[in-house]
Amino acid sequence: MTPAPVDGQPITLPGLPARLTLPGMKDPLNNTTHAHGSEYRRTYGLSQTKLFTHPMKGSILFGLACLLMAVLMGMPTTLSAGPSYNVDGMIGQVNGRAIYTNAVLDEQLRETLARWGRELPLDTFRKRAAERIAVKLNSMVTDALVYGEAKRDLSDQERQGLTVAQSRQREQLLREYGQGSPALAEANMIEQTGLNMNQTLEQWRQAAVVSRYMGQKLRPKINVTRKDVKRYYADHYDEFNPPGSRTVRVIQTASQDDAQQIRTLLDQGTPFAEAAQGDLNLFRQDTGGLMGALAGEQIFADPQVNEATLALEAGQCVGPITVGDKSWFVCVEKLEQPDSQPLMDVQVQIHATLYEQQLREHSERYREKLFDDGSYNSIEQMTVSLLEIVTDRYAKTSQ
Repeated sequence: MTPAPVDGQPITLPGLPARLTLPGMKDPLNNTTHAHGSEYRRTYGLSQTKLFTHPMKGSILFGLACLLMAVLMGMPTTLSAGPSYNVDGMIGQVNGRAIYTNAVLDEQLRETLARWGRELPLDTFRKRAAERIAVKLNSMVTDALVYGEAKRDLSDQERQGLTVAQSRQREQLLREYGQGSPALAEANMIEQTGLNMNQTLEQWRQAAVVSRYMGQKLRPKINVTRKDVKRYYADHYDEFNPPGSRTVRVIQTASQDDAQQIRTLLDQGTPFAEAAQGDLNLFRQDTGGLMGALAGEQIFADPQVNEATLALEAGQCVGPITVGDKSWFVCVEKLEQPDSQPLMDVQVQIHATLYEQQLREHSERYREKLFDDGSYNSIEQMTVSLLEIVTDRYAKTSQ
């Protein structure tokens, strides 16, 4: 039983958290209003400050407090015995900055999860969702860690310029989402993106600061030389100079007499494919000796037959070629030779590829250092928390 206040001493209600904060409600401790949406913390409870300092007032207030506690106890979504998940609140932090559920579950990811929820079995859904969430969280934690470093690196002039640019971005968002109306823009942004105006602007500011910092700190370390470009071209020669392909038909006979009969048919104008379907052919008679499109310079194992084939243009045939006790006829029906790309034409493309490779390598080393030195909640734990939320939100309708 909860004791009544005695001699004006404060009491607390057992079994409840310290504070009650609801959307749109004034916080009695700091006179601030708790935001609606993804910033809303579902922390239900009563303030343990000295509410009961007068015996008579304390008795009245105590009764009201008990009534409030009974109401709260009838709210299964917040006070149930089982686990509960804050579907639009904070799931972790990076260097003291909150990570909110809706910031992770952006519009694209929500659409993907909803589709997976309709199409996939539960186990498959959870596996794919966990992988996608972990990747997103990893990226967000990295960006937030870099952001902390990047903010400290800004000059006063850059801070002022960023503030001006952010004001312009806000005006653009007002036009895009609210036709100039802040209230309409706020409502539409929350509905369409899950983030309010301040959160959206903060994401924009973070991206701008990080981009500037990475450009100034990492890009000067990148050095792609002419030698690097030439080496890459040599290592990927076939990529820039793909080999041609030949559509080839073959006739193979068991004797020279049979070969002579084939030769006579061809000289008389019989199409090669038709002659290859006759009984004298030992090679893929049912398809007219068709081997299909063959790429590269090594078509046949026998060098004599292979060399003769490579010398043929489209529509040309050769034979008989005697190999052991067999005679060969080869015809190239089609010859395709893709355009080659000389180094001069692709050096800019190769330079860009190598540049990005080096940037990723430097970024990864920098990221590892940030993760070692930074303060943040476990990505694995945040992934588990979010996985329960998205499973409940999206997967349950498909089971």
